[in-house]
Amino acid sequence: MKKGILLLSYGTIYTLDDVERYYRHILKGKELTKELLEELKEKYIKIGGKSPLNDISLSLAKKLQTELDKKYPNLYKVYLAFKHINPYIEEVVKQMEQDNITESYAIILSPYYSNYNIKDYFERTKSEKIKFNYIYGYHLNEYLINGFKENIFKVLKSNNLKIDDKVLFLFSFHSLPYRILEQNDIYIIQIKEIVEKLVKEIGIIKYAIGYQSIPSYAKEKWLGPDILEIVEELDSSIETVISCPIGFINDHLEVLYDIDIVLKENVLKKGINFYRIELLNDNDIFIKCLISLIEKRG
Repeated sequence: MKKGILLLSYGTIYTLDDVERYYRHILKGKELTKELLEELKEKYIKIGGKSPLNDISLSLAKKLQTELDKKYPNLYKVYLAFKHINPYIEEVVKQMEQDNITESYAIILSPYYSNYNIKDYFERTKSEKIKFNYIYGYHLNEYLINGFKENIFKVLKSNNLKIDDKVLFLFSFHSLPYRILEQNDIYIIQIKEIVEKLVKEIGIIKYAIGYQSIPSYAKEKWLGPDILEIVEELDSSIETVISCPIGFINDHLEVLYDIDIVLKENVLKKGINFYRIELLNDNDIFIKCLISLIEKRG
């Protein structure tokens, strides 16, 4: 009997026609105003009409299956499910039940844990037929850390940059509602841990931690400082900003638009050089990260 490996991701639109149904799902059925709908569509248009997140996630699942088959023939079957678009988590769990999967790992494709946005994955994977073992909060996994380090060194080498006090490394993470601080959420702790580890191991001199991608429809206070506020307050001693959006594993709207377009534009306006590190996407080192998490659980 094969064990399941269920990869869980937020998901994104496939085409512009999906924007309304996708965000209505995120907003739990609430209607989108015409203005908000146009605003969201415009963002996707500016990055080419769609986000590559779903394609990257599918490639990731296929590569993971291939590598697991090499190491553990006929032991695992990999599934991929999205929270807010098809294939929805609930649908994939039903398929797993039909495939007679009785035991499965469920890996959330974000290394950070917060009750605000991760707990919902657990609720959606409930099954009376499948015992799920959840894997999350792996921000200090050695392969993950090494992957980010490699990509930081890569951007330094390819642009002939040296680490000094004129180069600011801007680490960014998706903002969440401010109220998580009152709930002793570990999200902030994980952020500090991974940034401090990278700063120490790389020898970074100047850095900042910022938050990004607060939804325009948000009505409550969210975590700050916003990355744009950090850039606005930079003094003339900073000549280069290296964007390190390590709050994300894959390229998607929050990176390709919020970083590569909006942040870059604001940095360049100040006469400061701008570079961004590559993300892990479906690279081999992230596959190794996932396999190590599975092997650790036995």
